[in-house]
Amino acid sequence: MARKIRLYSPYAPVPLARILEKEMDREWTQKEKNKGRVMGAGTEEKITLRYVRYNIRNDFSTCLTGKMVPDRGGTMIKARLGRARSLKVFMTIWFGFLIFFMLVSTVLVGSQDIEMSFKLPFFGIPLLMMLAGVGMLKFGGKDAAEHEEKILAFLADKAKAQKVRSLG
Repeated sequence: MARKIRLYSPYAPVPLARILEKEMDREWTQKEKNKGRVMGAGTEEKITLRYVRYNIRNDFSTCLTGKMVPDRGGTMIKARLGRARSLKVFMTIWFGFLIFFMLVSTVLVGSQDIEMSFKLPFFGIPLLMMLAGVGMLKFGGKDAAEHEEKILAFLADKAKAQKVRSLG
């Protein structure tokens, strides 16, 4: 599950954005190609970071998205750390679409006019696709805790960002 996090960096928003942009624009080292690195995008107002592996796309990975606000000469990063919101939307549509087909197939199962060779695939294929969706959710974010640590370590190293304790 996603959680809210607040970090403070001693850099002002514009220099912080330049530091992060410089880091994102540099070439991958061989070690990073083998292991992965933190990548992202943003401006002096917004930030998006995720841990990625070279030539591999994983939309189930941990993502930090948030706002950067000037605060006491530095920057307060108010962010959400967890799976991307777009993933929740996609999976809701995915399962909703498949549930629709499962409901239609249950109506077809009761029909005597349709052959079993048509009924079985109409029910079985959406069922297999649902199991694939559950597998994607379960195994797609298996390294989430490790990726969170790497994103926070990246911010601590490059932006000197530290967690801010909540007062209430």
